[in-house]
Amino acid sequence: MTQTAARVRRPVGLGDVPRTRRARRMRNLARWAFIAPAALYVLFAFAIPIVYNLILSFEQTSLATISHLFAPSAGFSNYSTVLKDPTADSAIIRTFSFTVLSLLFQFLIGFGLALLFNLKFPLNRFARSLILVPWLLPLLVTGIIFKFLFQLQAGAINQILQDLHLITQPVGYTLSPGWAYVTVLLTNIWIGVPFFTVLLFSALQDVPAEIVEAARIDGAGPWQRLVHVKLPIIRPVIEVVFVLGFVFTVKVFDVVIGVTNGGPANSTQLIATWAYNLSFQDFNYGQGAALNTVLLLIALVAAPLYIWLNKESLRGDSL
Repeated sequence: MTQTAARVRRPVGLGDVPRTRRARRMRNLARWAFIAPAALYVLFAFAIPIVYNLILSFEQTSLATISHLFAPSAGFSNYSTVLKDPTADSAIIRTFSFTVLSLLFQFLIGFGLALLFNLKFPLNRFARSLILVPWLLPLLVTGIIFKFLFQLQAGAINQILQDLHLITQPVGYTLSPGWAYVTVLLTNIWIGVPFFTVLLFSALQDVPAEIVEAARIDGAGPWQRLVHVKLPIIRPVIEVVFVLGFVFTVKVFDVVIGVTNGGPANSTQLIATWAYNLSFQDFNYGQGAALNTVLLLIALVAAPLYIWLNKESLRGDSL
């Protein structure tokens, strides 16, 4: 019995040190093995393309030089040319208006649906599953579907409006600059509503029922409970949803390509689509890369805001 206890209490000898070092080395290798796939993905999917795009934006590129990593330097001429281009300027302004209107209507519709799904009614879960359909479809497929819905001849929208006697003749939604912009906007709103609905519905589910019930007992009506109780509680979620929605919307590409392809007369060109046209249709890779860098800088504005909002929400949770 004493021999067993002594064997258990035996201090670690010098012979056990290499074994401990080997175990520590194996743990470090295991950590790097798990980190390596994510690091390689970030490197090849994000870091290298961003750096290469930045290099292209300062070069005089053409079909002859694009196959080489380096081309003659252009300085800031690509940026000055792009920012002086009327089409690029209108694309930048249109991108901001498109983003603001999309986020506004996506929030209003998504929050309304979240409040509806927060109630108890038959087929609630089935309706919630249907709201995810726009999110499941590829963006390009959604754009093409809406293009056929709004087309001049045999379009479902024109047919329905004519049957309801709201219009007397078909409207060329994708042929008129104003209507084409509205069509692309409606398509993007339809795509983004599920994102707002799901996150806002989850936030409403986390509102403590006892606080809402206490407000009701104190005489607060439905509108007062919503404005003074629920909205302040879910405010951090609303802020983060708007930031993420901004990042998703400001770089919209597939929807515009699928519905209008940037037309008519470049009236629906956004930053992403016009940069694509400069690079792969006009083969002006330097100016296209410069416009892409402008888009990247605009999107990066949301990064520190998102981090700050997360810090605020975590600080509020800790309190």
